Amino acid sequence: MADFQQGVNFAYGRSTALGPEFFESKGFTLLMPVSLANQTEWFKNVLQLAGSVEEQRKLMATSLVMMGEMGIHDYLIFVTGKLTEVEIRTFVPHIVGAIRSVITEVIDAGAKTVVVRGMIPLGCQPLLMLSLFEGTGADYSRPTGCLARLNDLARKHNHALIGMILELRRAYRGTGVSILYADQMDPVIKLVFEPSKYGFGDKPLAACCGGSGTYNFDPTFATLCGMPGANKCADPSKYVSWDGVHLTDAANRHVAGNVLRSTMLRQTSYTADQASS
Repeated sequence: MADFQQGVNFAYGRSTALGPEFFESKGFTLLMPVSLANQTEWFKNVLQLAGSVEEQRKLMATSLVMMGEMGIHDYLIFVTGKLTEVEIRTFVPHIVGAIRSVITEVIDAGAKTVVVRGMIPLGCQPLLMLSLFEGTGADYSRPTGCLARLNDLARKHNHALIGMILELRRAYRGTGVSILYADQMDPVIKLVFEPSKYGFGDKPLAACCGGSGTYNFDPTFATLCGMPGANKCADPSKYVSWDGVHLTDAANRHVAGNVLRSTMLRQTSYTADQASS
C-alpha cells in the first residue's frame, strides 16, 4: 500500500463513461473498450490493499476523491458517428447516470469529500472537433471561433451533472459527506474569449505542438505531437492547448486556480446551507 499513500490515478486514455455494451447496442464498436466500470473495479482492488473494511473506510474518509471529467470520448464517438444533435442529447442522462453510480460507490466505501469535474468546452478543442469540422459550414460562434453546438452539448451535460450533484447532496445530508462541483467550462472559455487578458497569445484555439493548418492539429493523426514532422511553438505558456488534446501547463494553472476558488466558495455555501437546515 506504500506505493499509493500519495494517491492513485485510475484514468485511462480514451476510456468512456458508458460501457462497450451500450455502444454496441447503438451500432458502434469501441477501439478502446475501457469504461468507468473497469476503473471502478481497479479502485476496489487497490482499496482492498488497505486491509480490513474498517481500515479501508478510514483511508477513504481522509482522502480527496477527484471524479472526472468523464464523457468526452462518449460524446466524441457519437459526434463523429454522424448522429443528430437530438439523438446525442438523449445520451446525456445515461452518461451522467454512469458518473452518479461511481460517486455513490466511493461514498458508500467511506469517502467524505468528492469533487466532480464538469465537462470542458468541447467546441473549443483542436482535437478532432475544430479540425474535423473545418470547412464544413459548421456553426462557429463569434468571437471565440468555437463550435457552438458542441459547447451547447457540454453545457447540457454540465447542467445535468449539477442537478445530479444536488440530488446526491440531499440524499447524503447529515452524513458529513461533501460533494463539490468543479467548473472547467468557464475558465477555458475565458482564455479563448480574452487570451491577452490572461497572458496568452493570439491563437487560443491552435495547439502548440502538432501538425499543421489553422489549429496545428492533424485529424489523420499523421503528425501528432512527438511524431516525426510535428512542430512545436516557441513559447508554450502563450498557448491554451499543448497538443490539441491536453491543455498547456499555463492553461491548467489558470483552470486549477479558478476551480479551487469556485469550489471553496461552493463548499462554504454548502456548509452554511447544511447548518441552516
